[in-house]
Amino acid sequence: MDQDIRFCELDGRRIAYATTGDGPLLLFGGRWISHLEEDWADPRARSFFEELAESYRVVRYDRLGAGLSDRIPAPAPKVEADARQLGAVLDACGEGQATIFAPSCAGIATARYASASPKRVARIVFFGAYAARDDIPEATRRSVVDLVRVNWPLASQMIAGLLDPHGSGDEIAALSRYHRLSAEADVAAAFLELDLTADSRAFLPKVTAPALVLHRRADRTVPIGRGREVASLLPNARFVTLSGDSHLPWLDDRRELHRALAGFLGSESAPATDDAPLTGREVEVLRLVAAGLSNREIASSLILSEHTVHRHVANILRKLGQSSRTSATALATRNGYI
Repeated sequence: MDQDIRFCELDGRRIAYATTGDGPLLLFGGRWISHLEEDWADPRARSFFEELAESYRVVRYDRLGAGLSDRIPAPAPKVEADARQLGAVLDACGEGQATIFAPSCAGIATARYASASPKRVARIVFFGAYAARDDIPEATRRSVVDLVRVNWPLASQMIAGLLDPHGSGDEIAALSRYHRLSAEADVAAAFLELDLTADSRAFLPKVTAPALVLHRRADRTVPIGRGREVASLLPNARFVTLSGDSHLPWLDDRRELHRALAGFLGSESAPATDDAPLTGREVEVLRLVAAGLSNREIASSLILSEHTVHRHVANILRKLGQSSRTSATALATRNGYI
């Protein structure tokens, strides 16, 4: 599977974005700093995006000033400008709604955009996100930003160790190199300062799209309490904790992450077909049965009780006239129900 890199324009500057796969649009918000080509050269990151691209048209982009996007001098980054970049990429991908995956600091611009343009956003997945980082003392924030600006090699290595706490020496060195390839020191520092001082508390309550807030319990970069705050401010959100302590979504237990995504995103394409005897929820459950998940795992993914899942499975077997999960899956696949 390959990525198709293209460019769209905003205020005379080019934003690089990459598309992989087909299906409903899943747009990743702009991360702190990124590099589309270097992402694709990282086996762990690439396999994560490729898994999602089996069911979705996955679109990622580099913020202006970083990666393959234009790096010409520009005004200091602002949340409003980040939201406009997200909108420009979304517009370049065509009309209609998109699901937005907002990792970490991308949640701030995503909240700003979704509150102002609700018709373009079908749903949002916040991962390791926060509304504000006022839990970090001013002196600490200033020290980190200054370190990035004056000693980028040391700072990039320190941040790499924070993002990938169990990484080997080679993995930390590779992530540190990735950061330095993604942006110059002054740009990385400017983005970091914005990301640590911005506040989306005014926008989150205005986001009407269904939201899934995912956060690893021991996240070393953004404490889980920050994620709980995001969920509490959103009017239509589920909060799901994941195991692990890595801040990057393609690290730690990816199977657990994909189960949670399947339960939330799966409902987007899970209505019963006109001639299917199953309800939309039963189709969701049966798809997860087909993926090999137990009733307990399905309950966790769909935010249901295990008893409710057991009842859905029993109804599926009865409606399809089958005596086992395996035969029901096979019949539903042959008939195009899932």
